[in-house]
Amino acid sequence: MARARKDEAPSNWLTAEDAAKILTERSGHEVSAAYVRRLGNPNGLAKIEIWQVDKRTRLYNRRDVEGYTVQPRGDGSVRRAARAKRAKQAA
Repeated sequence: MARARKDEAPSNWLTAEDAAKILTERSGHEVSAAYVRRLGNPNGLAKIEIWQVDKRTRLYNRRDVEGYTVQPRGDGSVRRAARAKRAKQAA
Protein backbone atom coordinates (compact mmCIF):
# COMPACT_ATOMS: atom_id res chain seq x y z
CA MET A 1 0.00 0.00 0.00
CA ALA A 2 1.26 3.47 -0.82
CA ARG A 3 2.22 5.87 1.91
CA ALA A 4 -0.03 8.71 2.95
CA ARG A 5 0.88 12.22 1.90
CA LYS A 6 3.12 14.06 4.34
CA ASP A 7 0.53 16.73 5.11
CA GLU A 8 -2.30 14.24 5.63
CA ALA A 9 -2.75 11.67 8.36
CA PRO A 10 -4.03 8.28 7.21
CA SER A 11 -7.08 8.76 9.43
CA ASN A 12 -8.18 11.63 7.14
CA TRP A 13 -8.91 9.17 4.31
CA LEU A 14 -11.91 6.84 4.11
CA THR A 15 -12.92 3.84 2.04
CA ALA A 16 -16.04 4.12 -0.11
CA GLU A 17 -18.02 2.03 2.38
CA ASP A 18 -17.02 4.21 5.34
CA ALA A 19 -17.77 7.37 3.38
CA ALA A 20 -21.19 5.96 2.44
CA LYS A 21 -22.00 5.37 6.12
CA ILE A 22 -21.10 8.97 7.00
CA LEU A 23 -23.09 10.38 4.06
CA THR A 24 -26.08 8.19 4.99
CA GLU A 25 -26.03 9.57 8.54
CA ARG A 26 -25.67 13.17 7.34
CA SER A 27 -28.25 12.93 4.57
CA GLY A 28 -30.96 10.99 6.35
CA HIS A 29 -31.36 8.43 3.56
CA GLU A 30 -29.36 5.54 2.14
CA VAL A 31 -26.23 6.48 0.16
CA SER A 32 -24.39 3.64 -1.58
CA ALA A 33 -20.65 3.11 -1.91
CA ALA A 34 -21.16 3.23 -5.68
CA TYR A 35 -22.50 6.78 -5.37
CA VAL A 36 -19.48 7.74 -3.26
CA ARG A 37 -17.24 6.45 -6.05
CA ARG A 38 -19.24 8.56 -8.48
CA LEU A 39 -18.81 11.64 -6.28
CA GLY A 40 -15.06 11.08 -6.33
CA ASN A 41 -14.78 10.33 -10.04
CA PRO A 42 -12.34 12.88 -11.53
CA ASN A 43 -14.05 12.57 -14.93
CA GLY A 44 -17.52 13.01 -13.47
CA LEU A 45 -18.86 14.87 -10.47
CA ALA A 46 -15.51 15.27 -8.61
CA LYS A 47 -17.17 16.59 -5.43
CA ILE A 48 -14.87 14.61 -3.11
CA GLU A 49 -11.07 14.57 -3.32
CA ILE A 50 -9.64 11.12 -3.94
CA TRP A 51 -6.30 9.53 -3.26
CA GLN A 52 -5.52 6.82 -5.80
CA VAL A 53 -3.52 4.38 -3.67
CA ASP A 54 -3.07 1.87 -6.49
CA LYS A 55 -4.95 0.91 -9.63
CA ARG A 56 -7.79 -0.67 -7.64
CA THR A 57 -7.89 1.33 -4.42
CA ARG A 58 -9.20 4.84 -3.94
CA LEU A 59 -9.57 6.62 -0.64
CA TYR A 60 -11.83 9.62 -0.06
CA ASN A 61 -10.99 12.77 1.90
CA ARG A 62 -12.78 12.80 5.26
CA ARG A 63 -13.24 16.60 5.30
CA ASP A 64 -14.90 16.55 1.88
CA VAL A 65 -17.18 13.66 2.86
CA GLU A 66 -18.21 15.25 6.15
CA GLY A 67 -18.87 18.57 4.43
CA TYR A 68 -21.13 17.16 1.73
CA THR A 69 -24.84 16.36 2.02
CA VAL A 70 -26.57 14.22 -0.59
CA GLN A 71 -30.00 15.56 -1.48
CA PRO A 72 -32.77 12.96 -1.74
CA ARG A 73 -33.79 12.06 -5.25
CA GLY A 74 -37.36 12.06 -6.43
CA ASP A 75 -39.49 8.96 -6.27
CA GLY A 76 -39.90 8.79 -10.06
CA SER A 77 -43.56 9.80 -10.06
CA VAL A 78 -43.02 12.80 -12.35
CA ARG A 79 -41.25 10.71 -14.98
CA ARG A 80 -43.84 7.92 -14.77
CA ALA A 81 -46.66 10.44 -15.23
CA ALA A 82 -44.95 11.96 -18.28
CA ARG A 83 -44.42 8.52 -19.83
CA ALA A 84 -48.02 7.52 -19.20
CA LYS A 85 -49.20 10.74 -20.84
CA ARG A 86 -47.06 10.10 -23.93
CA ALA A 87 -48.20 6.49 -24.14
CA LYS A 88 -51.83 7.60 -23.92
CA GLN A 89 -51.34 10.16 -26.73
CA ALA A 90 -49.62 7.60 -28.98
CA ALA A 91 -52.46 5.08 -28.56
